[in-house]
Amino acid sequence: MERIFRVILNHRKTVIGIFIALTVLCALQIPLVKVDANMSDYLPTSAKSSQDLDTMKEVYGNDITNARIYVTGISLTDASSFADKLADDSSVVDVQWLGDNNQSIDVKKPLDIQDQGAVADWYDGKGYLFQCVLTSDVDQAKIDQIRSDAQALPGAQTVAIDGSAVSDAANLASINTDMSKIMIIAVIVVFTIVMLNTTSFLHPVVMLLTIGVAIVLNMGTNIFRGSISSITQLVASVLQLAVSMDYSIVLLTNFGRAREKTSDQHEAMIMAMSKSFPVILSSAAVTFFGFLSLAAMQFLIGADMGIALAKGIVCSFICITVLMPCILYNMRNLVEKTSHKPFFKSFNRMARVCTAGAIPALVIALVIAIPALKASNSVSFTYGSGSNVAATSQVKIDEGIINDAFGESQTWAIMVPEGNWAEENALVKELQDLPTTKNVLSYSTIAGSALPTELGDKSQVSQLLNGGYSRIVLTSSIPDESQQVFDLVDQVRSICKDHYGDDYGLVGNAVSYSDIKAVTASDNMTVKIASILAIGIVLLVMFKSVSLPLILISAIEVSIWINEAVPYFQGDTINFVAFLVIDAVQLGAAVDYAIIYTEEYLARRKRMYKGEASFQSIEATAQPIMTSSSILILACMGIYLSVSSPMISQVGLLIARGALISVIEIFFVLPLLFKIMDWVVQRTSYKLDFYQGDAERDRQDDQAPKGIPAEASSSSK
Repeated sequence: MERIFRVILNHRKTVIGIFIALTVLCALQIPLVKVDANMSDYLPTSAKSSQDLDTMKEVYGNDITNARIYVTGISLTDASSFADKLADDSSVVDVQWLGDNNQSIDVKKPLDIQDQGAVADWYDGKGYLFQCVLTSDVDQAKIDQIRSDAQALPGAQTVAIDGSAVSDAANLASINTDMSKIMIIAVIVVFTIVMLNTTSFLHPVVMLLTIGVAIVLNMGTNIFRGSISSITQLVASVLQLAVSMDYSIVLLTNFGRAREKTSDQHEAMIMAMSKSFPVILSSAAVTFFGFLSLAAMQFLIGADMGIALAKGIVCSFICITVLMPCILYNMRNLVEKTSHKPFFKSFNRMARVCTAGAIPALVIALVIAIPALKASNSVSFTYGSGSNVAATSQVKIDEGIINDAFGESQTWAIMVPEGNWAEENALVKELQDLPTTKNVLSYSTIAGSALPTELGDKSQVSQLLNGGYSRIVLTSSIPDESQQVFDLVDQVRSICKDHYGDDYGLVGNAVSYSDIKAVTASDNMTVKIASILAIGIVLLVMFKSVSLPLILISAIEVSIWINEAVPYFQGDTINFVAFLVIDAVQLGAAVDYAIIYTEEYLARRKRMYKGEASFQSIEATAQPIMTSSSILILACMGIYLSVSSPMISQVGLLIARGALISVIEIFFVLPLLFKIMDWVVQRTSYKLDFYQGDAERDRQDDQAPKGIPAEASSSSK
């Protein structure tokens, strides 16, 4: 590897030129990457709602209602004109309103002499409701245009628009704004923390430049994946930045130590590259497989995120081990001119505090571990796109206005084989009798099953009878996402199964959310097991030890349980994606810190007693670990406080809190575990060659006052 690094550093201008060309090429591809905000698109093909939706689109060519528009202050004539304008819009597949021929209302007659229950579903005395099916690619600009057209109607006062399509458009529209906030916060935090913990004002510039290149390479190469989810688009870059800091900090730390041994900066850089490579490779491998474990999820958002994050780690690894040394060496004169004295010179006091508090910390961890695990498995989740929109957003405000006027509403479509009218009428009757039902629309409810289909309006008939299927549209007064709606999904499926066995289809937003919930219930454990196994194998190979991976993962898993238990005790509801991500992210990041400490401890344990090795390892690794973790904590807290997306905000809080808990575990609990398990580690590891002292010295080491190892204050040190 040293020979390879010499070639790289000797041809640094060529290396930098290649990276510049690749960065420009990838930067041009980023705007072309398609971003998908619809979580239902990531259901596995085995999910029934996914299969039913594909069948319905194939047969009927459209989806179900995904937008509601409410306009007050307009006349019936203007409402009709607006409905016609919507129907002519290429982004509107279908529109229904009070004057639609499918309704049992004749708008040519006075409304006050007609069925008031039917009228109230579409007109509340102040304004008219329009239910639309919008195309999957509708964006915020189109929503704004529809709003503008409605506001332009004579007498128009309030215009409110909600629905899953509107929420998805709002999510996509907020991505650029949120990403800008995220990156600005991350850059400020990284620059400040790195500047305080290194010896040159240019060090953070070099680090940010290098990782910025890695992020552009990762985002640009997403073009080969066709599309990525909006969640991946938002979190991938900041997680790549935060996690990759570890690698660059290791390189800078080793370069600084090498400079103390030689004045030749070229040789010092070669030494730093050679010493850093195995540590960075180990950390990157652990994080890579931790992120890739997300791909074990049935819910395909896991693969979407896992591949993007793992690819980002590869990009960061290559950039930091190859590009960063070239940039740093090329700028060596400027780095020297902008050097400053280190702000933090010693971590001896911190090592004393951690050693003294180790036993209480271990006792606390053991006491709360099982309750925390149980609590983490009892957290309530949200699944829909609507839950990822801020409460202060326009779509949420509009949703409240429409719900106040017409109540909460869900529209689902049921597909059954055509022709068995007795069975279909019985099904319709059972659906109508459900307490949550507002309306049931089918061929038999409009024309009557006795009317030959040839005599009906072709455009209407084709939307209800087509391809050998009969479609029934069920509208229910029920929240978009709640246990009540999930129970209703099960009930409607049971009713359909009683009449048609498995030969039916049920489609709707809440139906998809119900399947997402069912799929992700097992995904949580799958991700945990996959990430633990993957990281455990990497640690086993890295340390050639059976016990060390178990010790490291056990300590970190307890910190994850504690982190995940907090929402339960606070009574908070968490987006399921945020909760799934934290397993892989916190485990991956925390293992990086643990590896840095363990490598240092094992090196020192070969030449000194366990207590002294433990104490000095805390001193030696405090700066790189605290630098990296403080970047992750502060950057993610900034994200939590600033972004508009509730889900991304939750991810930020979970990662920040998880990193803090993990660092406490690593500095307080892990050193004590190494001391307690010292003899086990020796007997379950290959050629560790620990320093062997006499039994009396080990006893003194274990009983040192105030938790400080005997050697830390002895003259032999």
